[in-house]
Amino acid sequence: MFNSTHTLVGLAIARTGLDEWVPRAAITAVIASNLPDIDIIADLSSMPSYLEQHRGITHSLVGIPLLSLLLAGAMYVFTRSFWRTFVVALLAMATHPVLDFSNTYGLRPFLPFDGAWYYGDTLFIIDPIMDLILLLGIIAGEFFKKARWVMSFAALVLVLLYVGTRINARNEAQAHLDSYTARVADFERSAVLPRLMDLWTWDGIVETKDSIFKVNIDTTQGVGKEVARMPRGQTTEIISNAAKAPSAAAILEFARFPVTRIQGLQFGYRVTFLDFRFFDEANKTSIFVAEVQLDNGMHIVKDTLVANVTID
Repeated sequence: MFNSTHTLVGLAIARTGLDEWVPRAAITAVIASNLPDIDIIADLSSMPSYLEQHRGITHSLVGIPLLSLLLAGAMYVFTRSFWRTFVVALLAMATHPVLDFSNTYGLRPFLPFDGAWYYGDTLFIIDPIMDLILLLGIIAGEFFKKARWVMSFAALVLVLLYVGTRINARNEAQAHLDSYTARVADFERSAVLPRLMDLWTWDGIVETKDSIFKVNIDTTQGVGKEVARMPRGQTTEIISNAAKAPSAAAILEFARFPVTRIQGLQFGYRVTFLDFRFFDEANKTSIFVAEVQLDNGMHIVKDTLVANVTID
């Protein structure tokens, strides 16, 4: 989720009474709710490193308690209460992977033992409605200070109700897609993806033996028309050699619906690796795209991973 949501959730949790239980609870909770994203420093190394490390160990069932202990130790000089500070940090920080799980980017909660990705497919990565609910609860608490904890608690309950509504809508969209894919030849798997501030319209991704395509889903009417399709790309010697490049390896490890495209060049091949869930059919662009150039001897001569590429 966007860091505004993490921050507001942390602050709302602190104001349910924890800020009266331990000093600097609000500061602790805000830091804790954002701290797992410290893995973003991997971006300073390279884009492949960012994909490999982001939402990794710092977002896992192992990493969250350890980070909470470290934060409690750092905040002890201000709070003078290690274990109470740890409880605040753990409560706030535990919301971070839960929120991140709720969107389509995914999460690897069982690192370092299991690197499998899990996806909630419920909330768009930026949710202004959730942010507004939390912000109003926090502001109301400033006007009614004696009932501040009530306002924050109410805001958190409303957020849970909102998320529950979106879960129900996602399940309806998935049910429509399941009925649709029952008639699709060579069907393998599917997913429904949320849209920004839209409870009724979802994107459906369908993978078959040979291709991946996207359909629109209306929770009140069912599956609509197909809006984009790409061949998956069969494994060949060209693809196998290109997949050894660091950028390609990072994309293939991260991608949920990988697509591979080969373009013949005068002196070799250009192989493109992308994740179809991040393909924008309206603008013909995709984020996190690896491009690998091979010479005629199948040797890697160029290897790049970029954040936004036009896909012909």
